[in-house]
Parts: sequence; structure tokens; C-alpha cells
Amino acid sequence: MIAVIGIDGQFAGQHNIDRVERAFYQGIAAPAISNEMSADELCQASVERLATANQLAVSDINVVVVGHTADATVRALTLSALTFSSLAEALTACQSLLKQNKTVALIGVNQLIEPVEQAGKGTLSFDKAFEAYQGVAGVAGLLLAPLSAVKSDAYTYAHISGFDSNSDIATATQAALSQAQLTSEQVTLLEVSALADTALAQAERSGLISAYSNSKQLHTAIGSARSVTGEGDGFSQVAGLLKTVIALHQRYIPPVIGWQQCADADLPQWQSSPFYFPTEARPWFPHSNGDVHAAAYSCQTASDYCHVVLQETQAAGVRKNGFMACSELSLCLLTGDNQADLLAALDKVEQQIDTQSVEAISYRCFEAFKDSLELSDNSLELSDNSLELSDNSPNTAYRLSLVAQSTKELRREVKMAKAGIVKAFAELDNPVKNTEEHRNGEWETPKGSYFSALPVNGENNVSFIYPGIGATYLGLGRDLFHLFPQIYQPVADLADDISETLKDTRLNPRSINRLSVKALTKLDLELRGDLANIAECGVGFACIFTKVFEEVFNVKADYATGYSMGEVSMYAALGCWQQPGLLSARLAQSDTFNHRLCGELKTLKSHWGMEDAASNQLLWETYTVKTTIDQVSVALEGEDRVYCTIVNTPDSLLLGGYPPDCERVIQKMGVWAMPLQMANAIHSEPAQREYDHMVELHTMAVTERIKTKMYSSSCYLPIPQRTKAIAHSVAKCLCDPVDYPRLINTLHDKGARVFVEMGPGRSLCRWVGRILDYDPNDPSGGGQKPFVAVPVNAKGTGDELTYVRALARLVSHGVRLDLDSLFHGSIVVSRHP
Repeated sequence: MIAVIGIDGQFAGQHNIDRVERAFYQGIAAPAISNEMSADELCQASVERLATANQLAVSDINVVVVGHTADATVRALTLSALTFSSLAEALTACQSLLKQNKTVALIGVNQLIEPVEQAGKGTLSFDKAFEAYQGVAGVAGLLLAPLSAVKSDAYTYAHISGFDSNSDIATATQAALSQAQLTSEQVTLLEVSALADTALAQAERSGLISAYSNSKQLHTAIGSARSVTGEGDGFSQVAGLLKTVIALHQRYIPPVIGWQQCADADLPQWQSSPFYFPTEARPWFPHSNGDVHAAAYSCQTASDYCHVVLQETQAAGVRKNGFMACSELSLCLLTGDNQADLLAALDKVEQQIDTQSVEAISYRCFEAFKDSLELSDNSLELSDNSLELSDNSPNTAYRLSLVAQSTKELRREVKMAKAGIVKAFAELDNPVKNTEEHRNGEWETPKGSYFSALPVNGENNVSFIYPGIGATYLGLGRDLFHLFPQIYQPVADLADDISETLKDTRLNPRSINRLSVKALTKLDLELRGDLANIAECGVGFACIFTKVFEEVFNVKADYATGYSMGEVSMYAALGCWQQPGLLSARLAQSDTFNHRLCGELKTLKSHWGMEDAASNQLLWETYTVKTTIDQVSVALEGEDRVYCTIVNTPDSLLLGGYPPDCERVIQKMGVWAMPLQMANAIHSEPAQREYDHMVELHTMAVTERIKTKMYSSSCYLPIPQRTKAIAHSVAKCLCDPVDYPRLINTLHDKGARVFVEMGPGRSLCRWVGRILDYDPNDPSGGGQKPFVAVPVNAKGTGDELTYVRALARLVSHGVRLDLDSLFHGSIVVSRHP
């Protein structure tokens, strides 16, 4: 077995391995850019980087190069390199050297003298719409060592456990799998060459479909580095191996962003195969049986073929990356004690834009920001025992956050900030009416830049608020494990089969051809109607969102509450139960949530005396209604099949019940309403019949007492962290109607000022604003209670941008956050001397 102990790469403007890894994860086709360095220089630099990271001398490394020797023989400046035209030949040479306990650098290189502009669309040649690959210059490198000779302090990215070279693709594949002692069912990622040549591409497709034939469907993802890099000869061959190693190490399935559909003639073959084509990156969750992940690389050239089988290492610890640290999306943090200080800081940034990159400006701002916090802490330590704080205290300083992806954007954000903060300070003396889009003293831009002249100074007043189950959607949180690798193992440890708990195949559907909008909408709707599964999934993702704040940003909740089934999420996410994973199996098997209050609605039929109702008859619908609780209370007099289930805001609530009766009540009130297509009968009178079952379902051993004060809509008080108290609280919460304004006002009265929505969407944030800004004497919005409500997920917006926007808000309001992962980090693990 061969250990991969070093990785390296550069291509098309991606100037380091972290940028290369980011390109692979995003699946975005690179522009055609020639390289000013010679092939020799590219190889030399790559070997030197591999040597430096592993604390080796270049002279101690044997170099094997894959490059087009007919056009550009790699002579190597100071290297003694073996050169080959194919990966098959190069790996054979590597094996020979490794048997001698040598350390080998496998380098793939291509030098593109002139850019070749072609129709690269981020897809591969198996696609019916494929036209051509663009040319690319680049270098890809792997440092290899015999696993038996790897020292204890050497870091291993992946293992090569099988390799065979044979002109017959099926034969080579089966031989490589046999060497690795794996079956085709155990390989869940297959990197292919997908050459532009039609005949070669067809041969590869047929050979792989034959070799991987098994009973599983939509089981093994297909990918190709060429969908990202284009064609780059020796570079492309090694880049495919590098991409596979990275995917195994980082535990994600890389995408083919531009994939549309296979040729009609090929469809029957693909449908009978185990393969699918992912059109977006997705997490690669642990196997429930404890097996490590296995992947394979099918490397084809015009003259030969080889198949490489790789496996994930079992190394413990966080598998870090530089995904966010090398992002063009930058967060610039500025501080000042007054308006003049902030304007001066903006002037300084503006002066740097012409000479520095956005990333460099952002990094320098962060270092200065950290220094200002340390000064503030020191000044507090030096102060006397009085309650007076120094001028540099984080409780008095202002913070301005700028979000930008380019110098053009940064210049625009700075210009808007100069006017925005002046206006924000002016509103302190001349308040305007608060609206959902704007509050007094607040400035923000569509990009996410933010400033508050009325910061709530987020110390000891942070509340995590957990949404209900209805907000779950396809693609929810699929980037979070890569953005924040610190959370992968803590989340995986929550359940025996975290993939099943998080409903991976439901949230990230597999397909051969790209799913249409209509098909995705249908799947989304089916998911929302599956109460038990979305409840289980919602609890799991509440844990994920919470882990991000606790494990990455080092923020703990002072207060917490849940909306409807969000209360269950709260207890699980905050670690109140010893084994929260038990809840997954209970929900999956729950008669209450699968058949009695959802599904066939057996309890509802019994309560209404409608046992003979047809199976296809719609018995329950939930409506969001624009009205007040006083108005609906009058309208519900004499109604026995319509219920006010949840009050969302002072002027908006949910009605649920028998659809004809609900529509009659809504028509009687003459108000706006919309059906939500949610057929579950919690928070209603019929749900009371399931109270005992709900208590039993949520009775689990608790952990040691946590500091967070957890408020429930069962009593609008903090719930003691005891087994019976939590079980009865959840049962009462799910059976009784919810008064969310009362819950939020209670939290605010007790001191909560920062509300972070720990789940999908931003509905709770909107409602918090409408609740706390509500003035009964001026319902149009004139209140000015201090608070900030921050969503951390937004359907249709990437997780990375959403989190940067959230952090911009939180920083401006004085919440202490560990932001190092945004500015530091790399996939490369360097050995220390």
C-alpha cells in the first residue's frame, strides 16, 4: 500500500494547492491562461514545495514526471527526473522505486505557450452537450512513500491500495479492485478521464459500466478533473489522481457543475449501472459500519490505460483546509470610537485599493482588529474595580464590516459606507420609523457590508433560536462540512448513521441526468410532507448550525428557545441529552409522527369521527393568515375542526384543520391567507391525545447541567435540565398552541439582545423584528427595542456568503467571535523540524 504524504498543484491562476482545491470543490471551469514558467521550472517549484512541507531535502526525493516528452522534454533544473508520457508508465516506475523504500514525487506538468480558447462549459465528454475542453497549463504533484516506511510524524492524505495497467479497461479495473481487496460496491466515487476523443470516451464508458456492474443504483458518483481544468496533457492525468486524493481527504463528493445529460443511446447503460452525476458538491458522510471511504481513478490516454484504487486514511483529528482563507470573498473589519475614526479608517482602506488585493487588505484589517480587541482586554484588566470602562473597551467601540469579492466591489462598498455611517449616526438624533428593511442607526448593503451606530454589545446576551421542521429544503447545509471541517467528527458522532439522520439522499438527490426545476420542486414538496423524516433531519441540522458557532467561532448561547419542534432541536443541539442519536431511531419508528398526526392522520380521524374518510381525501391543511389572535378567536367560535396552532407575530398566525372549514373561517374574516401544504396536526386539540406518547418519545437521560437558559412555549419559563421536565415540556409544547411573540418578549425582558437563528431560512429573524419593533399604539412599526436578529442560512444563497454576512452583523454588534478560520488555514499539513 502506498501513502500519499504530500500534495501540490497550480493551474490557470490558481496559484497554490488551496486555490486548486477550492476550484475542484466548486467545480467551476478555469479560464485558459498560459504559464510564463517553463515545464522545468513548474516541476522544480512543485518538488520544492512538497519537500518543504515534509521537511525533506529535494535531493532525498526521487522525481517521476508525466509530461508530453515529444514537445517539451522535462530536463529539470536541478532534478534527476524520470519522464513519461502517461500516468500508467509513471506509476509503474513509482512502484519500483517505492519497493526500494524511496520517497517519490509524482509530478504532472503541461506548459501552454499560447492560451487555447475553446468551449469549455464545466462538463465532461460523456455529456450530450459536450463540445470541447479548453487548453490549460499547470502542474500537479503527489509525494508518495511506502506505507510501511512512513514515520509516525508524517501526515498521510490517502492510501493507494490498488493499481493495474492493462489495455482492457474492465480487466485493469477488476485487477486493481482485487489488489485493494475491495468490491465495486465499496467504491462510491469514480474519477474518469472522459477524453474529448469520441471513440476513447465510449471505450472508457463501456469498460467502466461493465467492470462496476452491481445491484446498487445511484450509488457511485462520477467526476472528472477535466470538467474544471480543461485539457492539460500530463498535468491532467496527475490532476485526476490529485483530485481523488483531495476528495477522500476532505470527505466530499466533487461536482460536475455543467453536467446536463448523457446521450440518449447511452441512457439504458447508465440506468442499469451504479453511477450518478453530482451537479453540486456534497458531504461524504461516514459509513455506518465503520469502513473507510474508497474511490477509484480511471486514467486513459490514446496509448494506454490504468486503474487506481484509493482509500481514506483513518487518521483522527480535524482535516483542515484553506477553503475560506483563500476565498475571494473578503470580510474587512474596521474599528473606531466615533464617526470620525471610522471615516478615517475608510479613507485608509480606499488609499490601499489601487496597490493591494482585497485579500491583503482584509487580512491586514483583521490583524489590526485583533490588536484592538487585545488592547481593549488589557485596558479592562488594568482598570479599577469600578464599573467604568475605558474608551477602547469592546463595549463602547464601533465596528464596521465591509464585504467584497473584488477591488471594484470594495471601492463601491467603501463609498457607500462613508455616506451610510453618517446617516446611521444622524438617525440617533432624528429617528425615522423602523421598517423590516431598515432600523434606526443601521446601515447595510446588498453584498452584506454592515454597521450599527446602536450596537447591542453582545456580551452575555446571545440567544440561539431554533426553527420548526417546515423550513427543511433540498440542498440544506451541503457546504457546511467543508467550510467548517472542525464540525465533521462532532456531528458524525451524534448518531450511528449520520447520513441517514441527516437524510443525505433526500436532501442531496442522485440522478444520471440533471434534475429539472419541476422534478426538484416535486422532491422538495414530498420532503416537506414527511413529518418523521424532516423532524429527524431538522434536529440533526440544528446540531450542525450550533456546532459551527460552538466549535468554530467559540460562541456559546446565554439563552435559547425553539419554535414548535425547534424545541426538540434546542435540547439536542445544546447537548442536554446524553445520546441524542437515540431520537433519530425513535422518530423514524414513531407511530405518532408517521401515522397518527401525519401520514394517515389516524388520531385526527378518530377525534373528528371520520374513520371512514377516503385515503386520498385531504383532511388537514395549514394556512398562514394575516390577522390578529383577537380577530381569529372571534371567528373560531363554534368551530370544532379549525385551530389557531401558532401565533407568529402580533399580526400573523397559523390556522390548521379541515380545509373547507378553514377556508370558510378565513373568508369570514376577509383576510389574506396562503396554504402551506403541511398536513400535520401538532399544536391542536387532537394532538392532546398523543401527549403520553410524546412524553415517552422524548424521555432520555440528560447530561451535566449547561449554563444556557432554555425557554419553552410550554410555560414561557426556563426548563430545568432534567429528564422528566424536558420530556413533559416537549410534549406540552407540541400539543398546545404556540404564542411566539410572548416567547420572544420574555427572552428580551430577561436580557437577550442577539438572536441567532439556528436552522434553515430566516423566518424567525423576520418575526423577531416584527415582534420587538411592534408598538400596539403604532402597529406600523415605531418601537426601538435594542436587538439584532441574524440568520445563518438562506435558501438560494451559498453557505459561505450567508455566514460572512452573519459574521459582519455579529461583529458590528460586539459579539466576541473566533474568526481565525476565515483568514488562516491550509489543506497542507506541514511537518515540524
